[in-house]
Amino acid sequence: MAIGEDGGNARSARWRSLLSRLIAEGLAWSGPVALAAFALLRLHKTTPGARDDFFWAAIVVAAVVLVLAVRRRLSRTEVMALEVLATAVVEDYLSWRGGGDLRDLHLYLIAGANFMNHAAVYATTAIHSYPSDGFEFLPFLYAPPTLPFFGVLSQLPRGLVDVLWLGGSLAAVLVSLRAFGLAWRWAFAALIWTPIAQGLFVGNVVIPSLLLLGAATRVGGGLVLGPLLKPQNGIVSLWLLRERAWRPLAAGLVALLVLVLATLPFTGLDLWREWFEGLAAYQQSQQYLPGLYGVGLGRYLPMWVFAAIAVFTLLAALWARGREGLARLALASVLASPSLYIHGFVFAIPSFLRMRAEWLWLAAGMACISPMPGPQIALGIGVAAWFVKGMARDVEAEQAAGPANRPLHPLGTVPEPWPAGEDRQLGGARVL
Repeated sequence: MAIGEDGGNARSARWRSLLSRLIAEGLAWSGPVALAAFALLRLHKTTPGARDDFFWAAIVVAAVVLVLAVRRRLSRTEVMALEVLATAVVEDYLSWRGGGDLRDLHLYLIAGANFMNHAAVYATTAIHSYPSDGFEFLPFLYAPPTLPFFGVLSQLPRGLVDVLWLGGSLAAVLVSLRAFGLAWRWAFAALIWTPIAQGLFVGNVVIPSLLLLGAATRVGGGLVLGPLLKPQNGIVSLWLLRERAWRPLAAGLVALLVLVLATLPFTGLDLWREWFEGLAAYQQSQQYLPGLYGVGLGRYLPMWVFAAIAVFTLLAALWARGREGLARLALASVLASPSLYIHGFVFAIPSFLRMRAEWLWLAAGMACISPMPGPQIALGIGVAAWFVKGMARDVEAEQAAGPANRPLHPLGTVPEPWPAGEDRQLGGARVL
């Protein structure tokens, strides 16, 4: 009787152990399953009859088969990376198929031409419908000191400007990604990621402005110039105050003042007044055209809720110091943006890179799946990683796992973003 009982207990223990392993393995693969489900659901609803979901699945299956044929092993983080690749490829193709290439750049050039011709630049009244001539005729929202620059560009041949802008944007994003710590192969591969690819495709200024974030640990004063391009970039410049980097802060403020004063004879004071009126009018326009919110939280939440989340995120970002604080503030600037499009997620890259591989790939994939709820989930994952220790990257554990079991992470053995700033001084305060 005792022997039978021992045998029954042993079988029961084996079943419990097997069940525990199956549950653990199922939970471990929940990320790839969730990402696939979100991608297929989104792509199933895009263009009727186009079957973009089949296109996505075909890319994933082909990539999986190719990898398994080469080395007969595929980890869950590698599966998620392939899913992100497929999602980015399909979303990039959908953007290209929709037309409107370099439309944001052309919007800037139209504003520059109006400035040169002494015509109205800023829309100071709300709009109730999208321009029939194309999105390049939407309101211009950038500060007056940018107008002389776009004015000069508007006088050059359009094709030449397109090539120069695209080439400069490519160089800026590659330099920034290298500054974050990515190897060249990862930097070039990242060009496919939808936020970067769409930013390049429409010619948005957020792509070249990423260089200010990439160079922040070396030329911190450049962050002060960010609000001229995107007002929410002022959040990132708070890092200089948090680090008590007084010299870079002073240098940035002086550079900003010189730029404003140097362009003031051309812009005058009226354009500054019209700029502020234009920003207010754009907020009113968002009430009539919710698409102007993009994927920002303000589109889906009451304004007081959105403001509360933005303030909480800002305070949580300011709690951290060093390079972690810089990454947090960059993500906070994305979340607090009153008008957020997918290309705005490029400022979330440093925060994403600080996460464990499985969370990084999940956030990177969700950021591609717009408009709702993918990007919002990506923001939530990025902020949650500030508080949940298990979501943050553990380089020592990765190294202990050995090359064969190391999760696929774009930083590789680089411990965190901005590795070159590890031993540099910033205004007398060490960048930690």
